Amino acid sequence: MLRAITHPAAALAAAAVVFAVVSHAPEAAAVTAYRHAPPALADTAQHLPSGDITTVPMSTVAAMSPDDLQHLADRTDPAAAAAWWGELPASTRQALTADAPDVIGSLDGLPAEARVSANRLGARERLRRIDAMLTHAVSQTDSIPSSPALEPLLQERSYLTKVVMGAVQLYLFAPSRGALVEMAGDAATATRILFVVPGTNASLRSFMVDDPVTSFANWQVRHDDPSAPILAFTVLAAPMPQISVDLASGPQNNTIATAAGADYARIVTGINAAFPGLPTLSYEHSAGSQVGSAAEMAGARFDARFLAAGVGATDGYTTVPGTAYYAAQAKDDINRYYAGFQMGDIGYGVGPEDFSGVTIVDPGFTETETGNVTAMVSQGLTLHNRLFSGDGSANGTVLKDVRLILTSLTPESGG
Repeated sequence: MLRAITHPAAALAAAAVVFAVVSHAPEAAAVTAYRHAPPALADTAQHLPSGDITTVPMSTVAAMSPDDLQHLADRTDPAAAAAWWGELPASTRQALTADAPDVIGSLDGLPAEARVSANRLGARERLRRIDAMLTHAVSQTDSIPSSPALEPLLQERSYLTKVVMGAVQLYLFAPSRGALVEMAGDAATATRILFVVPGTNASLRSFMVDDPVTSFANWQVRHDDPSAPILAFTVLAAPMPQISVDLASGPQNNTIATAAGADYARIVTGINAAFPGLPTLSYEHSAGSQVGSAAEMAGARFDARFLAAGVGATDGYTTVPGTAYYAAQAKDDINRYYAGFQMGDIGYGVGPEDFSGVTIVDPGFTETETGNVTAMVSQGLTLHNRLFSGDGSANGTVLKDVRLILTSLTPESGG
């Protein structure tokens, strides 16, 4: 087993080598083009009215620029936003959505349907800007620009076209802070909430490729128990760590996923406010498990968490009473190089199988014994990635186990 490397420094160094070797992996196909740099309210919103979007007169809100309105929305408590939106006349909601779709589409606490509708309008506007950029790019050259140069724009254009057509339900699209949340299922009938958190190398483009990170969530919605319909959210809350040989910038650096945890906590709080009483399960892959752990430390609460090939949590983490924990991991999963070892900002001191009260789930994988290190690493990477697959032939055991866990969760009375 890879866990046989027991010295922390050696384990972390080995992890860096492994991630350098496997940078051709499917997870590495989508590289984020964004950085987590949200505007600082203290620097840009000094002129704004005191309070939040729920306390400012509607006449003032209507006259604000989208940027100022966004700053006001960002400091609004999700529960307060939910109550405020519910009290607005339908005509006011429609006007706000039409005038500031990106703001309404990102306001935590609002009904999911309202946010999806707003983001569809926002996608339509972004498509117009993309088409203008593509036209400009062609006009500046004597020949058509190379495909690689235009690929990011073309990929985003294809994705947003699906949003506008209603084929994709976009719950959050915030490229400036590297965040995207896609929803699957029927918000009007759902009785269970599933969060799916991708891990290392996830990016905005991971939602736009041929095999998107939404496949696990989509499988659960397609195969949910008719008595327990599911609403699923695939959540990229902030930029995730990317493969790197540099210990300070790769997935070994726990500060990257930890920072995303605060953003994830707010997203979860907003969805809980929009769907009070519905039970939640957070399925977290790879470094996504530290996002979930950090979200708990920031106040997020789940009925269940499932750590899939996870890194676990950083030193000082403790489980939350009332939450059920599950973990699945191949014996030779590559994360066993460093999950359970930590030196400051590098590594994760609490391995996923070391969580108090965790239920260990057998993923049902067949692992081949090999004396070849390269073959062992390759197998460990393949099995690692399979735990995020929505393909029943590759990840059927865990897909079905998560379905059973979701079905077993009980909505609160009156929720």
